[in-house]
Amino acid sequence: MAHATTAALQTQMPLDPKDRPRYSKQQLETYFKRIKLPQRYLDSRVPSEPALARTKEHGLPFLHALTRYHTCNVPFENLELHYSAHKTISLNMDDLYTKFAERGLQFGRGGRCMENNGFFATVLRSLGYDVRNCAGRVSRSQAPNPEIREKQGQTYDPWNHMLNLVRLDGAWYVVDVGMGAMGPNVPYPLEDGFETVSVAPRRIRLQWRSIPEHAAENEEDAQKLWCYDVCRNPNDEKPDDNQWAPAYCFTETEFLPQDYEMMSWFTSTSPRSFFTYSVLCTKMLMDEAGEKIVGDVTLFRDKIARTIGGQRELLRECKTEEDRVEALKEIFGVELMPEEREGIKAEMRLQ
Repeated sequence: MAHATTAALQTQMPLDPKDRPRYSKQQLETYFKRIKLPQRYLDSRVPSEPALARTKEHGLPFLHALTRYHTCNVPFENLELHYSAHKTISLNMDDLYTKFAERGLQFGRGGRCMENNGFFATVLRSLGYDVRNCAGRVSRSQAPNPEIREKQGQTYDPWNHMLNLVRLDGAWYVVDVGMGAMGPNVPYPLEDGFETVSVAPRRIRLQWRSIPEHAAENEEDAQKLWCYDVCRNPNDEKPDDNQWAPAYCFTETEFLPQDYEMMSWFTSTSPRSFFTYSVLCTKMLMDEAGEKIVGDVTLFRDKIARTIGGQRELLRECKTEEDRVEALKEIFGVELMPEEREGIKAEMRLQ
Protein backbone atom coordinates (compact mmCIF):
# COMPACT_ATOMS: atom_id res chain seq x y z
CA MET A 1 0.00 0.00 0.00
CA ALA A 2 2.60 2.56 1.04
CA HIS A 3 6.22 3.17 0.12
CA ALA A 4 7.60 -0.36 -0.14
CA THR A 5 11.26 0.51 0.39
CA THR A 6 13.70 -1.07 2.83
CA ALA A 7 15.81 0.94 5.24
CA ALA A 8 18.80 0.41 2.96
CA LEU A 9 17.19 2.25 0.05
CA GLN A 10 16.59 5.95 -0.48
CA THR A 11 13.11 7.41 -0.10
CA GLN A 12 11.33 8.06 -3.40
CA MET A 13 7.97 8.34 -5.11
CA PRO A 14 7.12 4.87 -6.51
CA LEU A 15 7.53 5.14 -10.29
CA ASP A 16 4.67 2.76 -11.10
CA PRO A 17 1.32 4.42 -10.25
CA LYS A 18 -0.09 1.13 -8.94
CA ASP A 19 2.63 1.08 -6.26
CA ARG A 20 1.76 4.51 -4.89
CA PRO A 21 0.10 4.78 -1.48
CA ARG A 22 -3.63 4.03 -1.38
CA TYR A 23 -5.97 2.93 1.39
CA SER A 24 -8.52 0.18 0.92
CA LYS A 25 -12.28 0.62 1.22
CA GLN A 26 -12.17 -1.01 4.65
CA GLN A 27 -9.36 1.28 5.77
CA LEU A 28 -11.31 4.32 4.58
CA GLU A 29 -14.33 3.16 6.55
CA THR A 30 -12.13 3.00 9.68
CA TYR A 31 -10.90 6.52 8.94
CA PHE A 32 -14.47 7.81 8.52
CA LYS A 33 -15.27 6.31 11.92
CA ARG A 34 -12.16 7.94 13.37
CA ILE A 35 -13.24 11.42 12.26
CA LYS A 36 -16.88 10.78 13.23
CA LEU A 37 -18.13 11.54 9.73
CA PRO A 38 -21.97 11.69 9.89
CA GLN A 39 -24.13 9.38 7.82
CA ARG A 40 -25.37 12.25 5.66
CA TYR A 41 -21.84 12.50 4.24
CA LEU A 42 -21.26 8.76 4.13
CA ASP A 43 -24.29 8.64 1.83
CA SER A 44 -22.37 10.75 -0.71
CA ARG A 45 -21.73 9.06 -4.04
CA VAL A 46 -18.04 9.94 -3.89
CA PRO A 47 -16.82 6.92 -1.83
CA SER A 48 -18.44 4.49 -4.28
CA GLU A 49 -17.89 6.44 -7.54
CA PRO A 50 -14.27 7.74 -7.58
CA ALA A 51 -14.74 9.70 -10.81
CA LEU A 52 -17.12 12.05 -8.99
CA ALA A 53 -14.35 13.10 -6.60
CA ARG A 54 -12.86 15.23 -9.38
CA THR A 55 -16.05 17.26 -9.90
CA LYS A 56 -17.06 20.41 -8.08
CA GLU A 57 -20.65 19.22 -7.82
CA HIS A 58 -19.84 16.10 -5.79
CA GLY A 59 -16.15 16.30 -4.87
CA LEU A 60 -16.12 19.78 -3.34
CA PRO A 61 -18.91 19.31 -0.76
CA PHE A 62 -17.38 16.00 0.34
CA LEU A 63 -13.94 17.63 0.52
CA HIS A 64 -15.36 20.38 2.75
CA ALA A 65 -16.86 17.77 5.07
CA LEU A 66 -13.66 15.71 5.28
CA THR A 67 -11.58 18.81 6.01
CA ARG A 68 -13.96 19.97 8.72
CA TYR A 69 -14.31 16.63 10.50
CA HIS A 70 -10.62 15.79 10.20
CA THR A 71 -9.42 19.02 11.82
CA CYS A 72 -12.02 18.76 14.58
CA ASN A 73 -11.17 15.16 15.46
CA VAL A 74 -7.52 14.60 14.50
CA PRO A 75 -5.34 17.01 16.48
CA PHE A 76 -2.46 19.06 15.20
CA GLU A 77 0.17 18.01 17.75
CA ASN A 78 3.86 17.28 18.28
CA LEU A 79 3.53 14.88 21.21
CA GLU A 80 5.66 12.21 19.50
CA LEU A 81 8.67 14.50 19.85
CA HIS A 82 8.21 14.70 23.61
CA TYR A 83 6.16 11.77 24.86
CA SER A 84 8.08 8.88 23.33
CA ALA A 85 11.36 7.08 23.83
CA HIS A 86 12.46 7.44 20.19
CA LYS A 87 11.51 11.13 19.53
CA THR A 88 11.26 10.43 15.79
CA ILE A 89 8.54 10.95 13.19
CA SER A 90 7.53 8.46 10.50
CA LEU A 91 5.99 9.72 7.25
CA ASN A 92 5.34 6.21 5.96
CA MET A 93 1.67 5.99 5.01
CA ASP A 94 1.23 2.59 6.66
CA ASP A 95 2.54 3.99 9.93
CA LEU A 96 0.37 7.09 9.67
CA TYR A 97 -2.73 5.02 9.00
CA THR A 98 -2.01 2.94 12.10
CA LYS A 99 -1.38 6.05 14.19
CA PHE A 100 -4.25 8.21 12.94
CA ALA A 101 -6.97 5.70 12.10
CA GLU A 102 -6.49 2.42 13.94
CA ARG A 103 -4.79 3.53 17.14
CA GLY A 104 -6.40 6.92 16.77
CA LEU A 105 -9.79 5.43 17.57
CA GLN A 106 -8.48 4.42 20.99
CA PHE A 107 -5.76 6.94 21.76
CA GLY A 108 -6.89 10.02 19.79
CA ARG A 109 -3.51 10.85 18.31
CA GLY A 110 -2.69 13.25 15.49
CA GLY A 111 0.49 14.86 14.21
CA ARG A 112 2.17 17.83 12.58
CA CYS A 113 1.65 19.21 9.07
CA MET A 114 3.60 16.58 7.13
CA GLU A 115 1.85 13.79 8.98
CA ASN A 116 -1.65 15.25 8.79
CA ASN A 117 -1.46 16.52 5.22
CA GLY A 118 0.48 13.51 3.93
CA PHE A 119 -2.05 11.11 5.43
CA PHE A 120 -5.00 13.25 4.29
CA ALA A 121 -3.64 13.40 0.74
CA THR A 122 -3.46 9.61 0.66
CA VAL A 123 -7.06 9.39 1.90
CA LEU A 124 -8.12 11.77 -0.88
CA ARG A 125 -6.23 9.86 -3.57
CA SER A 126 -7.79 6.64 -2.33
CA LEU A 127 -11.20 8.23 -2.91
CA GLY A 128 -10.30 9.31 -6.45
CA TYR A 129 -9.22 12.92 -5.91
CA ASP A 130 -6.41 14.45 -7.97
CA VAL A 131 -3.91 15.70 -5.35
CA ARG A 132 -0.54 17.42 -5.56
CA ASN A 133 1.69 17.70 -2.49
CA CYS A 134 3.27 21.15 -2.11
CA ALA A 135 5.34 23.01 0.47
CA GLY A 136 5.40 26.38 2.15
CA ARG A 137 7.47 28.69 4.31
CA VAL A 138 5.80 29.80 7.54
CA SER A 139 5.97 33.52 8.29
CA ARG A 140 7.93 34.47 11.39
CA SER A 141 5.16 36.94 12.22
CA GLN A 142 3.38 33.81 13.50
CA ALA A 143 6.28 32.64 15.70
CA PRO A 144 5.46 31.86 19.34
CA ASN A 145 8.57 33.81 20.40
CA PRO A 146 7.62 37.53 20.71
CA GLU A 147 11.19 38.68 20.03
CA ILE A 148 11.23 36.82 16.72
CA ARG A 149 7.82 38.28 15.79
CA GLU A 150 9.05 41.79 16.59
CA LYS A 151 12.50 41.66 14.99
CA GLN A 152 11.98 39.18 12.13
CA GLY A 153 8.25 39.37 11.45
CA GLN A 154 8.77 40.22 7.78
CA THR A 155 10.91 37.15 7.13
CA TYR A 156 10.07 33.49 6.64
CA ASP A 157 11.23 30.12 7.90
CA PRO A 158 12.84 27.67 5.45
CA TRP A 159 10.59 25.20 3.65
CA ASN A 160 8.94 23.71 6.72
CA HIS A 161 5.25 23.30 5.92
CA MET A 162 3.26 20.84 3.81
CA LEU A 163 -0.08 21.53 2.13
CA ASN A 164 -2.05 20.01 -0.72
CA LEU A 165 -3.58 21.20 -3.95
CA VAL A 166 -6.69 19.36 -5.15
CA ARG A 167 -8.00 19.68 -8.72
CA LEU A 168 -11.75 19.80 -9.32
CA ASP A 169 -13.08 20.23 -12.85
CA GLY A 170 -9.67 21.56 -13.89
CA ALA A 171 -9.46 24.19 -11.11
CA TRP A 172 -7.04 23.90 -8.20
CA TYR A 173 -8.10 24.24 -4.56
CA VAL A 174 -5.84 24.72 -1.54
CA VAL A 175 -6.44 22.07 1.14
CA ASP A 176 -4.53 22.28 4.43
CA VAL A 177 -5.47 20.21 7.51
CA GLY A 178 -2.02 20.53 9.11
CA MET A 179 -1.70 24.06 10.44
CA GLY A 180 -3.88 23.97 13.54
CA ALA A 181 -5.56 27.22 14.56
CA MET A 182 -3.38 29.21 12.13
CA GLY A 183 -4.57 27.25 9.11
CA PRO A 184 -7.45 27.97 6.74
CA ASN A 185 -9.31 24.81 7.84
CA VAL A 186 -11.47 25.13 4.74
CA PRO A 187 -10.73 24.32 1.07
CA TYR A 188 -10.47 27.44 -1.05
CA PRO A 189 -9.64 28.17 -4.71
CA LEU A 190 -6.10 28.89 -5.86
CA GLU A 191 -6.97 32.37 -7.12
CA ASP A 192 -5.05 35.62 -6.76
CA GLY A 193 -7.07 37.99 -4.59
CA PHE A 194 -9.43 35.36 -3.21
CA GLU A 195 -10.76 36.31 0.23
CA THR A 196 -13.26 34.67 2.56
CA VAL A 197 -14.21 34.05 6.18
CA SER A 198 -12.59 30.86 7.48
CA VAL A 199 -13.27 30.60 11.22
CA ALA A 200 -15.48 33.60 11.98
CA PRO A 201 -14.73 36.41 12.40
CA ARG A 202 -11.27 35.70 10.97
CA ARG A 203 -10.80 36.30 7.27
CA ILE A 204 -8.19 34.73 5.02
CA ARG A 205 -6.89 35.78 1.64
CA LEU A 206 -4.56 34.55 -1.07
CA GLN A 207 -2.27 36.80 -3.11
CA TRP A 208 0.28 36.14 -5.85
CA ARG A 209 3.15 38.41 -4.84
CA SER A 210 6.80 38.59 -3.89
CA ILE A 211 7.88 38.34 -0.27
CA PRO A 212 10.25 40.91 1.32
CA GLU A 213 13.18 38.46 1.21
CA HIS A 214 14.58 38.30 -2.32
CA ALA A 215 17.80 38.96 -4.19
CA ALA A 216 16.29 41.07 -6.98
CA GLU A 217 17.36 44.70 -7.09
CA ASN A 218 13.79 45.78 -7.83
CA GLU A 219 10.68 44.30 -6.28
CA GLU A 220 8.97 43.99 -9.67
CA ASP A 221 11.77 41.61 -10.70
CA ALA A 222 11.45 39.45 -7.58
CA GLN A 223 10.09 35.93 -7.75
CA LYS A 224 6.42 35.65 -6.80
CA LEU A 225 4.82 33.08 -4.56
CA TRP A 226 1.32 32.29 -3.32
CA CYS A 227 0.93 34.15 -0.02
CA TYR A 228 -1.71 33.09 2.49
CA ASP A 229 -2.63 35.88 4.95
CA VAL A 230 -4.98 36.16 7.93
CA CYS A 231 -6.97 39.02 9.42
CA ARG A 232 -8.07 38.08 12.93
CA ASN A 233 -10.35 41.05 13.62
CA PRO A 234 -11.76 42.32 10.33
CA ASN A 235 -13.67 45.58 10.07
CA ASP A 236 -16.46 44.91 7.59
CA GLU A 237 -17.49 48.58 7.56
CA LYS A 238 -13.95 49.76 6.78
CA PRO A 239 -12.21 46.87 5.01
CA ASP A 240 -9.33 49.12 3.96
CA ASP A 241 -8.40 49.43 7.65
CA ASN A 242 -8.03 45.69 8.11
CA GLN A 243 -4.71 44.53 9.51
CA TRP A 244 -3.49 41.52 7.53
CA ALA A 245 -0.67 39.31 8.74
CA PRO A 246 1.24 36.83 6.56
CA ALA A 247 0.81 33.20 7.67
CA TYR A 248 2.82 31.33 5.05
CA CYS A 249 3.83 31.42 1.42
CA PHE A 250 3.89 28.42 -0.90
CA THR A 251 4.59 27.21 -4.41
CA GLU A 252 2.71 25.00 -6.87
CA THR A 253 5.85 22.90 -7.32
CA GLU A 254 5.27 19.26 -6.43
CA PHE A 255 7.36 18.12 -3.47
CA LEU A 256 8.35 14.47 -3.17
CA PRO A 257 8.52 12.10 -0.18
CA GLN A 258 12.27 12.64 0.04
CA ASP A 259 11.72 16.40 0.31
CA TYR A 260 9.36 15.96 3.25
CA GLU A 261 11.73 13.50 4.86
CA MET A 262 14.40 16.20 4.99
CA MET A 263 11.94 18.92 6.06
CA SER A 264 10.52 16.74 8.82
CA TRP A 265 13.99 15.85 10.06
CA PHE A 266 14.90 19.53 10.47
CA THR A 267 11.68 20.54 12.20
CA SER A 268 11.91 17.47 14.46
CA THR A 269 15.51 17.92 15.57
CA SER A 270 16.70 21.51 15.18
CA PRO A 271 16.85 23.62 18.37
CA ARG A 272 15.60 26.48 16.13
CA SER A 273 12.30 24.66 15.61
CA PHE A 274 9.77 25.45 18.33
CA PHE A 275 8.41 21.91 17.90
CA THR A 276 11.51 20.64 19.69
CA TYR A 277 11.11 22.81 22.80
CA SER A 278 7.33 23.29 23.10
CA VAL A 279 4.51 20.83 23.72
CA LEU A 280 1.56 21.59 21.43
CA CYS A 281 -1.89 20.10 20.79
CA THR A 282 -4.76 21.79 18.90
CA LYS A 283 -8.23 20.68 17.88
CA MET A 284 -10.70 22.75 15.91
CA LEU A 285 -14.25 23.09 17.25
CA MET A 286 -17.51 22.71 15.30
CA ASP A 287 -20.96 24.13 15.85
CA GLU A 288 -23.73 21.81 17.09
CA ALA A 289 -25.01 21.25 13.56
CA GLY A 290 -21.58 20.06 12.42
CA GLU A 291 -21.67 22.45 9.48
CA LYS A 292 -18.93 24.94 10.29
CA ILE A 293 -15.83 25.39 12.44
CA VAL A 294 -16.30 28.03 15.13
CA GLY A 295 -12.99 27.99 16.99
CA ASP A 296 -10.24 25.90 18.54
CA VAL A 297 -8.93 24.56 21.81
CA THR A 298 -5.15 24.60 22.17
CA LEU A 299 -2.59 23.33 24.65
CA PHE A 300 0.69 25.22 24.38
CA ARG A 301 3.31 24.25 26.91
CA ASP A 302 1.42 24.53 30.21
CA LYS A 303 -1.67 26.53 29.24
CA ILE A 304 -4.92 25.47 27.58
CA ALA A 305 -7.06 28.12 25.88
CA ARG A 306 -10.28 27.99 23.91
CA THR A 307 -11.06 30.52 21.19
CA ILE A 308 -14.59 30.84 19.81
CA GLY A 309 -15.81 33.73 17.68
CA GLY A 310 -12.44 35.41 18.07
CA GLN A 311 -12.72 35.49 21.87
CA ARG A 312 -9.95 33.69 23.74
CA GLU A 313 -10.56 32.11 27.15
CA LEU A 314 -7.93 30.49 29.34
CA LEU A 315 -9.37 27.15 30.41
CA ARG A 316 -6.59 25.67 32.49
CA GLU A 317 -3.01 26.14 33.56
CA CYS A 318 -1.17 22.88 34.10
CA LYS A 319 1.00 23.00 37.19
CA THR A 320 2.40 19.46 37.01
CA GLU A 321 3.12 16.85 34.40
CA GLU A 322 0.17 14.85 35.71
CA ASP A 323 -2.06 17.90 35.10
CA ARG A 324 -0.96 18.09 31.48
CA VAL A 325 -1.39 14.38 30.79
CA GLU A 326 -4.85 14.46 32.39
CA ALA A 327 -5.83 17.53 30.34
CA LEU A 328 -4.71 15.89 27.10
CA LYS A 329 -7.07 13.00 27.80
CA GLU A 330 -9.99 15.01 29.20
CA ILE A 331 -10.02 17.93 26.75
CA PHE A 332 -8.37 16.54 23.61
CA GLY A 333 -9.18 12.83 23.87
CA VAL A 334 -5.46 12.01 23.66
CA GLU A 335 -4.41 9.15 25.91
CA LEU A 336 -0.73 8.53 26.55
CA MET A 337 0.60 5.14 27.54
CA PRO A 338 2.82 4.87 30.68
CA GLU A 339 5.98 4.46 28.58
CA GLU A 340 5.03 7.57 26.57
CA ARG A 341 4.45 9.63 29.71
CA GLU A 342 7.87 8.61 31.00
CA GLY A 343 9.53 9.46 27.68
CA ILE A 344 9.43 13.23 28.14
CA LYS A 345 12.79 14.83 28.85
CA ALA A 346 13.44 16.23 32.31
CA GLU A 347 13.76 19.79 30.99
CA MET A 348 10.33 19.57 29.32
CA ARG A 349 8.57 18.06 32.33
CA LEU A 350 6.21 20.27 34.33
CA GLN A 351 7.05 20.23 38.04
